[in-house]
Amino acid sequence: MRQRGWRSAVWGLAALVVGCSRVNAGGVPARPVTDEVFYQFMPIAWRDSDNDPERFGDFNGMTASLDYLEQLGVTAVWMTPIFPSAAYHSYQHGPGDQLNSRFGTEAQFLNFVQQAHARGIKVFVDFVVYGISHNSTWFSSAYNNPASPYDSWLAFTNAANTSYLGSVYNTWNGASVGFIHWDLRTAGPRQLVADWALKWLDPDGDGDPSDGIDGFRLDHVWEQYGSGPNGWGYNLHDFWVPWHAALRARNPNVFTFAEQADWGITGVSLMPAFDSAFTKPWEFAVRDALSSETAAGLYSQTAATLAQQPPGRAFLGIIGDHDVDRVTSVLGGSLTKARVAAAIHLTSPFPPVIYFGDEIGMLGTKANYGSDANDIPLREPFKWNAVAGPPMTNYWILNSQAYSNRFSQNNDGRSVQEQTGVSGSLLETYRQLIAIRKAHVALRTGSYHPVTNNNTRVWSFVRHAPGQQSLLVAVRIRNTTATVTFNLAGFTIPGGTTTVTDVITGQTLTPMTNANKSAYSLSMGVYSYRILALNVEPPAVPDGPDDGVNVPADVGAYTLVATQDSPTSLGDNISELNQLFVRPTLTGLRIGLTGNLCPDATGLCVLIDSTPGGQNVLNFSGVSPPPGGPQHLAGLRLDGGFEPNTLLFVNAVGTTLYVDQFALPPSGPVTKVYRGQGTVGSGVGTLSGGTNPNGMKVAINNTNAAGVTSSSAAGADTARNGLDLFLPYPDIGAALGGQLRLSVFLMRPTGHVSNQWLPPVGPGLGHLGVAPDMTVAPGDQFASIVLRLPGDINADNVLDAADSAAFVAVLLGLETSPPRVAAADMNRDGTADGADVQLFVAALSD
Repeated sequence: MRQRGWRSAVWGLAALVVGCSRVNAGGVPARPVTDEVFYQFMPIAWRDSDNDPERFGDFNGMTASLDYLEQLGVTAVWMTPIFPSAAYHSYQHGPGDQLNSRFGTEAQFLNFVQQAHARGIKVFVDFVVYGISHNSTWFSSAYNNPASPYDSWLAFTNAANTSYLGSVYNTWNGASVGFIHWDLRTAGPRQLVADWALKWLDPDGDGDPSDGIDGFRLDHVWEQYGSGPNGWGYNLHDFWVPWHAALRARNPNVFTFAEQADWGITGVSLMPAFDSAFTKPWEFAVRDALSSETAAGLYSQTAATLAQQPPGRAFLGIIGDHDVDRVTSVLGGSLTKARVAAAIHLTSPFPPVIYFGDEIGMLGTKANYGSDANDIPLREPFKWNAVAGPPMTNYWILNSQAYSNRFSQNNDGRSVQEQTGVSGSLLETYRQLIAIRKAHVALRTGSYHPVTNNNTRVWSFVRHAPGQQSLLVAVRIRNTTATVTFNLAGFTIPGGTTTVTDVITGQTLTPMTNANKSAYSLSMGVYSYRILALNVEPPAVPDGPDDGVNVPADVGAYTLVATQDSPTSLGDNISELNQLFVRPTLTGLRIGLTGNLCPDATGLCVLIDSTPGGQNVLNFSGVSPPPGGPQHLAGLRLDGGFEPNTLLFVNAVGTTLYVDQFALPPSGPVTKVYRGQGTVGSGVGTLSGGTNPNGMKVAINNTNAAGVTSSSAAGADTARNGLDLFLPYPDIGAALGGQLRLSVFLMRPTGHVSNQWLPPVGPGLGHLGVAPDMTVAPGDQFASIVLRLPGDINADNVLDAADSAAFVAVLLGLETSPPRVAAADMNRDGTADGADVQLFVAALSD
């Protein structure tokens, strides 16, 4: 029997490295990711330095390319794997502490890192952590040998160790490539892949990471791998979270970004363990918009992606990479349309990642050659020259089909040599737009506000950096000229008028005023773009009692019920619950929660015990999505004395929030009522489209950047924004004058219950798993709520002079009945005294 103390060991990994010295990286001064312009290349296809027979790209060639990258405006590079592999792309690689000899030596690679850092360019390396090449000690020892010490390290699927999770295929030159997955439930491989990563963060091991790389791009990342026992340990909370903690302990400034295995998601669900992910859905929306020459998809997908971007974090913007057809090929080879693609990319609210060769319009579409050479057309040698030759690589010569059918041709106009210094060339367009982005804070860090116009072929928006700068950007994706009218009626112009300056030409245009801002016109050429500097303020979100903004003030700070004491297991500013406020009103219960609810279908669960006869062990048999998540609650055991009869489930996908209510009878099937949907961040809690006769309301505002973090709960009381709920008494089986018990928590759509509960579970607990037993958590995870109006001292359900008299009587010691003394204790500190006076007055005023 294989023994795996995997949960304790995986967290032991993080604990072990926390003791390492924490120093600031000295290679490149710290700067926010929003200031970066990333560039991706594949080393074998990038640049050769030694004119070897196949002119493989190499480390010295990478160093020689730094002048080009610096002149382009690049601030960070990431490269596909550089570790030993028979494959040209190196994705199925061997030990991650060694380098592929075809690229050069470790000294040459570290020299590249040093020279890049000297130019202010950060360096990131792609890393495959979930498996290992057959050409390795571990596979050679354990294959067909269950007695091997590495038996439990690898994902074998039979007792003889002859079947496994992995693959064997032929690479571009005919060589066989074998790959097997690790069993990351085992401590050995977890520690090994962490050690490999740590080496490149601090190559000489002296505790100073300035000589190391700046982080990693991680390949094919899952929240929960879909096959094998517990996904072979390859999941977010058992592997990635402690792995990232190990890196952060070695270099506090390390930056990691994930390629989500599911290209249909933004990757926000991975960000508890990563600093960023790629905008894959937005990438395809950009391509579709440029192909169809309509802007609707740009508006919708930009909004949907930003809705899932956590406060203080940023997704990395891509319009191409090594796994998809070249963007210029998608555009029919048009360099003119490629310039518009560059404008979309480099003015967007996402830090751009440029795929090598896109800036010169290289072409390529996926082929069918019967090997991994299928993708060589997407990864052809970078065209430094008009005519093929050094320093261009020639690795593709080893696959006759890829070479014979190559897209790149001599003197095809798609090379650095042919475009450098040529006004209007695609390369010079990239250089200009990158320089504009770097020079304008609104493009780097500004908020994004869509602007409507009268033309379906134009995407327009304002980028706004408060107190610093506003830019109006318009991109026309059509081969005709047009006069376009923009509607900025919702924007404020300080002073009523503003100058308008074309950032590219320096030309001063017609001023924008209160009189013309709803119909401001510009002429736009064929496949063109305009970037205009002006002084406008974006529309403000309306402020109301049910908007998720200023929750403590709106619900009443004196209604505080519970404060979080656990760092969030769901990631900084992604999903968290900081404080719970509960206030009975005449017609229903107001619940305020400070925090964030990630709009990736993460669920807020509100359990209410208002009548006898509910469920202490939840039974959701027969319940099926939508929504996703509640069906996994079957078997969750609650604290003794807590038997909720109602579950309110709130989640959001993109900008839309959904509310479902489940009745929890002591026996018989659970029933569901869909209460309706709303819009995240709209400033109103009104629901539509469901059954909601009593006016239930739910509002979400995900702008909170304060409160608990993934490492500390110390700031829980600093959060102000989050969620507002109004639950009518008839909907929850309650009435003014009664009482109920209440608990709230967050769960993933996979059923994994987080440690974000209010009342809290106590410090030290991470993700709780599927259907946990809450009786093992310290304390009670429910609160008792008396349904009395705050300030209603005499409990007659009316706030009037009689309550003032009763309150004064309590303070003077003339009234001693326990219910009235408790009601006068507005701040719930156990004593009715002068500290309660201001809160009492506030309650009467609300």
